[in-house]
Amino acid sequence: MNLSCEIFISEREFDTKDETVALMRNLGSRLSVLQAEEALAGYQVVALTDSGDFEDEDVDRELVESVTLGRLPAIYVNLTYFTGRPKIQDAELNSLFSRAGMTLALTYPSQTD
Repeated sequence: MNLSCEIFISEREFDTKDETVALMRNLGSRLSVLQAEEALAGYQVVALTDSGDFEDEDVDRELVESVTLGRLPAIYVNLTYFTGRPKIQDAELNSLFSRAGMTLALTYPSQTD
């Protein structure tokens, strides 16, 4: 079974760490439902609130900082799909991504592979 992934990173500035963690939890709740429905093969959603979180959560710091310009807190989301299946079309997830100011930072395999 082939898999592909998309990594999203928040561009917006969060007012507080608590706001970031709450939104991360909302994203995680919705993503867990989508995984249970087999719309996703897997996911990782992380609130990055201080510089130690990159190593603790095994998140590519350079990739995140290329989007956030070094600003924390931020949210990192890795969505893993079964290759060949249609992408998720989920209004609730799209709304959560919009509120988080998520932007697509990386697709693997890349669109040109």
